[in-house]
Amino acid sequence: MDIIWHGKTCFTVKGKKNTVVINPVEEAGKLKGEIVLSSTKNIANVDGAKKVIDWPGEFEVSEVPVVGFQAWTASKDSEQAEETLIYFFKVDDVKFCHLGELGHTLTSEMVSKIGDVDVLMIKAGPSANLDAKKGLEVVEAIEPRAVIPMGEVEKDNFLKELGESELEPKDKFTLNSQADLPTEKRIHVLLKKI
Repeated sequence: MDIIWHGKTCFTVKGKKNTVVINPVEEAGKLKGEIVLSSTKNIANVDGAKKVIDWPGEFEVSEVPVVGFQAWTASKDSEQAEETLIYFFKVDDVKFCHLGELGHTLTSEMVSKIGDVDVLMIKAGPSANLDAKKGLEVVEAIEPRAVIPMGEVEKDNFLKELGESELEPKDKFTLNSQADLPTEKRIHVLLKKI
């Protein structure tokens, strides 16, 4: 399985049988995948898309279970708060959570809905809706086995909050199975924009 970051909050997760594209953007070029998840309602075209999901609910597409639920780009009572969607999905045997444009810490109900996470995709830092300290709170609440920061400028600030001083960006994050992830210690993966 390959996890590729295309900039902003856009990822491709290529599994053995299916490919999931999250928050496709025009500047990513031609993307291919059977399942498209959008937390922002701005959807670029994806070749081969069988299903586009851009609303909350529980779905199963080509043996890929997906749960989407509502969150906010700022605290819910803020005038700036807009809806975003959090997606939890499973490709092969790996459980993913993409937090969209989340702008607040998670309630215990949200953490419970998310459940066990192997790979967490989160945007946090100075120009994100979620600052680095709150981003760390979210990571610690979810307790994923791997964290992939998304966004451009935010990475340095957020990585320091995660306790990382230097990470070499990779072209992609490759997993053969869930067993490739550590069970005791969380890893942090920095991806290059492809």
